[in-house]
Amino acid sequence: MSIATIWSMYEEETKQRLQENVLSAEQNLKIMEEKTKMENELRHFKLDFAKMVAEKEKAMSQLGNTQIALAYLKEELEKKKSTDKSVINIHQVFRAKAEKERDQVMQERDQLKQEKRKLEYMIGDLFKHKEETKEKIKKLKGMLNDFD
Repeated sequence: MSIATIWSMYEEETKQRLQENVLSAEQNLKIMEEKTKMENELRHFKLDFAKMVAEKEKAMSQLGNTQIALAYLKEELEKKKSTDKSVINIHQVFRAKAEKERDQVMQERDQLKQEKRKLEYMIGDLFKHKEETKEKIKKLKGMLNDFD
């Protein structure tokens, strides 16, 4: 009877260990799934960030092209003023047109500056979120290391 009792205790202990191992494996699986999910989210954030940077570069390029166009228009206006003083009315029309275009360009530039500011805020938010995600990943790694 003593041997049967000891054998029963042994089997109960083995059963409990197996149950604990199963629970531990399930928890590890959940943590790994969470880690994979976070890695995927981080990958998507990196792609979104790259897209925003490309859009910002495009906006900056457009701003540069606009400034070049504005400088070109000013230069053309000055050439026309110096070469044909007899047609003052035409020059006044060109000036008005150039000023109107300049105003439009300035408005576009202001809009691009606002978009740039928005992008910078979005980039800042992404960096903040990136840091938060890094902290979460570090915590998960720490938890995983604790399980090992």
